[in-house]
Amino acid sequence: MVKVASIDLGSNSTRLLIADTIDGKIFSIHKEHHVTRMGDNLTNSKNISKESIKRVLKVLNRFFKIININRVENIHIVGTAALRDADNSEEIIKQIQKKFDVEVEIVSGEEEGVLTSLGVLHSLGNIQNFLIVDIGGRSTEFIYDKNNKIISKSIEIGVVSLSELFFNELPPTNISTERAVDVINVKLSELSDFENRSIIGVAGTFTSLASIFLKQDRFNEGEIHLTEISDKNVFEINNLIMQMTEAQIITKFKGIDPKRAKTLQAGILLANQIISKYNVNSIKVSNSDILEGLILKKY
Repeated sequence: MVKVASIDLGSNSTRLLIADTIDGKIFSIHKEHHVTRMGDNLTNSKNISKESIKRVLKVLNRFFKIININRVENIHIVGTAALRDADNSEEIIKQIQKKFDVEVEIVSGEEEGVLTSLGVLHSLGNIQNFLIVDIGGRSTEFIYDKNNKIISKSIEIGVVSLSELFFNELPPTNISTERAVDVINVKLSELSDFENRSIIGVAGTFTSLASIFLKQDRFNEGEIHLTEISDKNVFEINNLIMQMTEAQIITKFKGIDPKRAKTLQAGILLANQIISKYNVNSIKVSNSDILEGLILKKY
């Protein structure tokens, strides 16, 4: 048995998983996430801001205290879209490596998708004709099976970048929403036809969507895992939330992280368009993702 930790330095959140690994199986000990918005204003500035990196370092300080308390043997850290895209990513990686004495691996969008698929399929077992959708801060990964192979495609659109472009004012105007839908559909047109596949949604947008669907008073990860949401319910939630202010979202939906309220409309609109385009009846939400996949790849 090996006790390991995986950390995901995402564009919108920074996340930790500590787990025991035995014979290729994962037994979660501690899982935690914080919205750190590393991708804020990255589209315009091309750099990760000092404020963003301060938020990330503060969370990492907390994570490494927990890691030390749990006497973790090995730590694996990946950076995704924000660190892929930022001009100052090398400087930030060196800062993290020096402060915490760890290596940080920047993964491509395709690698991110493969790692995510490892985590998802570990929890779902033998599933075929699937499409895993991972909506991130600056990119969205589409992972699917074809001819007994796992294929991953990444498009450069996510909740942070969409929010910065179209959702500065909440609720968004009809014109802003229409423009966002146009951009989403152009991006989706770059992909294959995924109709009649089983869609599995992972990461913050889909877990928040499930929390809203389940009417949670507090976020309950165990209850959310493998929740199935019909297309009708997704459309209804999308229509409701697009009429709300940030404060109204925080007040009404107690189960979601209040820091996600700023980007939640963009994420749910993106999920809504994906479901519409591929004509699926429902989605299943998985809590297992790149954090589990990173550990499974190593062990």
